[in-house]
Amino acid sequence: MKLRTVCCAALGTLLSAAVWADAEPQVRLNQNLGFNVEGYNYTQAEYPCNVDKVLVEKIVERGRSNGLRIEAVGTADKILNSKIPVLAIDIEAMVLGSDEFTFGTRSSSNLPSVRVTAALFDDNLPDGMVTARHSCAIATLNQLSPRSSVLDLDAGGHTVCSATHKCLNDLSRDIVRWVKPQVQ
Repeated sequence: MKLRTVCCAALGTLLSAAVWADAEPQVRLNQNLGFNVEGYNYTQAEYPCNVDKVLVEKIVERGRSNGLRIEAVGTADKILNSKIPVLAIDIEAMVLGSDEFTFGTRSSSNLPSVRVTAALFDDNLPDGMVTARHSCAIATLNQLSPRSSVLDLDAGGHTVCSATHKCLNDLSRDIVRWVKPQVQ
């Protein structure tokens, strides 16, 4: 009897996942991060730890776990002709604790962090879009003291990239919490 119950529960989970995968997305996420503003010379590929790819994956996963269907797209056609809201992310800065390891815009703080601007484009919004800045800490001061750089973060088996990916997980939560009420 228990085996039948477990099998039915597993089948229900699989069917639910299949229905979710086939459902129309509620938001399209531009997976080619960056607004490519004229005169702002950098490329997202300059950022270490696959920040762009990991952030897109985490936003899609976080959306799924919060009941928001987000489709990552990379073609201009899908983005420009979208009938649903489009989310674009620009990584403003990734600070790893020193000027030498700061990517994007400069900061007066050397606290290791990632800062992004998110823009939600939708004809139903005032002015057709809304933006918000989001950030997350890669490491806190007590994790670095007396160290001067997150590059020294090696205690407990953490690497710069694993600490950054944890930060991006927090960042994805904030972005999805910001987007969800605007599209439902």
